[in-house]
Amino acid sequence: MQNVGFFDFLKLRASWGRLGNDNVAASAGSNTITVVTGAIGEQPRPGITSTSVFSNNTWEVIEERNFGVDIEALNNRLSFTADYYIRNTEDAILPVYIPIVNRSVDRNSGIIRNQGLELMASWNSSIGEDFNYSIGANFTTLKNEAIEIEDESGYIDSGSAEFRQRTMEGGPLFAFYGYERVGVYQNDAQIAADPIAVANNLVPGDLIYRDQNNDGAINDADRVVLGSFLPEFTYGGNIGANYKDFDFSLNFYGQIGNKILNRRRGEVIFTNDTNMDADLAVNRWHGEGTSNIYPSSAGIRKAWNQKLSNFWVEDGDFFRIQNIQLGYTIDQENLPTTRLYVTAERPISIFSYNGFTPEVSDGVDRQTYPVSAIYTIGINVKF
Repeated sequence: MQNVGFFDFLKLRASWGRLGNDNVAASAGSNTITVVTGAIGEQPRPGITSTSVFSNNTWEVIEERNFGVDIEALNNRLSFTADYYIRNTEDAILPVYIPIVNRSVDRNSGIIRNQGLELMASWNSSIGEDFNYSIGANFTTLKNEAIEIEDESGYIDSGSAEFRQRTMEGGPLFAFYGYERVGVYQNDAQIAADPIAVANNLVPGDLIYRDQNNDGAINDADRVVLGSFLPEFTYGGNIGANYKDFDFSLNFYGQIGNKILNRRRGEVIFTNDTNMDADLAVNRWHGEGTSNIYPSSAGIRKAWNQKLSNFWVEDGDFFRIQNIQLGYTIDQENLPTTRLYVTAERPISIFSYNGFTPEVSDGVDRQTYPVSAIYTIGINVKF
């Protein structure tokens, strides 16, 4: 690229490969023996039944295609990398719920696809002799989809009966699967005008769910996908600068488009604790017009309001400054080189999720421990 004024380096890339993952159990499951009593002639006779739910697993196979470009330009001050990837996991090992033994068994269950775009860019330059700086950023998209489910139903359930997750063909992995809350009943007249409310003995302060198939009832047929724990976009960046003996750095990152199941709030149904979190206490329905989102405090334990819905599934978007550091170096003759610095780790986190942190690995928050901010003052002396 010596005779091209803009580019210093340019590479176009394409790749394809398959990788076997043998880090899976060859078999999983159990034998279940049940004692039964049956009639032989007119005499009851004891006996047993045996049920095997063992799987016969093979390796997962990951097949990936990638197309990319690497660029350096403007006297190597600008760097840019872009990749588009399609990654299929064939014979994916997924937990399949087996009702007869009331447990999940890992099985080769289908094909899962991840595809998206990865972008990275950086700029390095200087102003005068004393000031140098650098700026970098990255951005990634992710579309997760179950291409094929090896089950006649076309889906695999996971989670629990109260907090259902479902992997369906054409949908994301372990999607939250429940009811769409559209409001809160405000008064007796609204209750009387709604056959669903009358049939379920509802009262003002109870949640309203959308009747997806318009059959006049709220049941499993009205469940819909409420979102995925996997983010649609992730991003990050860094800034660095040096001016004479001062240095500064900042790193940040975040994500957009993922959901979190607030099971910490939902598991109140399993306890006798009468407390509730501050957000619910302040914003609960406590009279006509007070809320069209939150149920009443009396209804929070009611089975109707405890159905998995978008009331319990919240946005997981966040922005976090991960690290800020400012330093000053003293470098003089006859003195040891000394650097003074102050550092702040995770000083700022911005999110709307009603929990201690939005960084929940599998999207199910049972009581994730809060992430602390740390502030440090330090000195390094080099002899």
